[in-house]
Amino acid sequence: MREGIFRYFSGGQRGRPGLNDSTDREGWLVLGSAWLVTLFLFILFQCVSPLLPILIIEFHLNHWMAGFLYSLPVLMLALFSYPLGAVSDRIGLEAAVGCGAIVAASSSLTRPLAMSYCILALSTAVFGLGFAMCFTNLPKLVKTNFPQRLAGTATGAYTTAIPLGAGLGIALTKPILAATGGWREVLMIWSLMAVPAIILWWVVGGLTRKRRARFDPSSLHSGTVSQTASQRIGRGDSADPKPPLNHSSGRATQGPVSDIHRTYSPARLLGPVLLCGLLLLLLNYMFYSTIGWLPTYLTEEGWDAASAATATSVISFVEIPAVLLIPMLSDRTGRRRLILVLGFPLISICSTSLALNAGSSWFVAPVLGTTFGGIFALLLAMPVELVEQEKVASVAGAMISIGYIGALTGPIITGYLRDLTGNFVVGFLVMALAGLVSVVLSFGISAVQPQRPANWAHESERPPFSC
Repeated sequence: MREGIFRYFSGGQRGRPGLNDSTDREGWLVLGSAWLVTLFLFILFQCVSPLLPILIIEFHLNHWMAGFLYSLPVLMLALFSYPLGAVSDRIGLEAAVGCGAIVAASSSLTRPLAMSYCILALSTAVFGLGFAMCFTNLPKLVKTNFPQRLAGTATGAYTTAIPLGAGLGIALTKPILAATGGWREVLMIWSLMAVPAIILWWVVGGLTRKRRARFDPSSLHSGTVSQTASQRIGRGDSADPKPPLNHSSGRATQGPVSDIHRTYSPARLLGPVLLCGLLLLLLNYMFYSTIGWLPTYLTEEGWDAASAATATSVISFVEIPAVLLIPMLSDRTGRRRLILVLGFPLISICSTSLALNAGSSWFVAPVLGTTFGGIFALLLAMPVELVEQEKVASVAGAMISIGYIGALTGPIITGYLRDLTGNFVVGFLVMALAGLVSVVLSFGISAVQPQRPANWAHESERPPFSC
């Protein structure tokens, strides 16, 4: 029964390679090592949030400056994801992720040594550069190591490291702080714990070179059958020799039916990338504003620091199953837009509830975690669908550069509104408005996916995210 459940969610079928097929083991091993790197990067990023009240006192900061410090890594994502994605497409996936992780960990080790706000901010900015180089390449890792029918499943798998890292960074920082007595010790401990994960990536990351040959889309453009299609034929599956129709001409096109990647031209990519980027921008605005300021908001409302951090961490921990299961379900049912249209209003309702009653945090946190996580994973899967392997990092970088403007501006604007009004009520109401705007944009999501012919040889070749 358990095998049947996994086969259902991953799109595997009898006689077809599935989630736990032996040919995919190397890909999952590579994804696992990247998962560990991502986990510790997000711990190092989000552990700053519970430390903000201490940093405000020690460095004599206002809420705007504290929000800017917390948002610096996402500023680096917004500014440098696209150029770093282009560089990564040239130097290779393994080197890009490995070098980015080294930069992030080494700069994080310098943060505890900062004796002024400027030095702390500079170290955090360098950490953000390494963070951006790693994060931008995660969609390309999926494209390199997995067939397209598992794109959502694999994206959901590595995305679980993001909320888990954020949750651990928020929930465990306070206990470590109580045990060590200082924020510098907390940052040093988390930084040292990331080193083994980076070493593991350099050992395992070389396997991506072998996987790239297995799922290289360039062979499809030359009219040859991909290895994935060959494997299916060898396993006794039908390969349906009828080529897909070219709907513009009504004539059959050359090449195999299975695993054909239809990609947009550079001009046509602008609209889909912009739409996905705007949705990611609004989602990140709401998420990072909530994660960054909810502990402080609850503390100002009379909660003790431990309870405030725990309530906030619930959002991140609930995201873990959401980012795994919702993309799997979307791969299977093809109902991407429906998930977006239903999810964003829930975020608006939860944000309004927080603005009106801080005590509702225990009830809205699980809903926020589910919607934040599911929508985030679906949007991250988009670059895998849009272009061939060699350009995934560039397209993902462009989308992330747009999307993480929201992650940068959200905590800053919310902190500014707190300084202006004396409370966080207006800030949460602005998040609710952003959710409503996202609903309107979500109705255009069907235009994002490449159009595929109706006569695919197998049911699992359906457009995974059409509506």
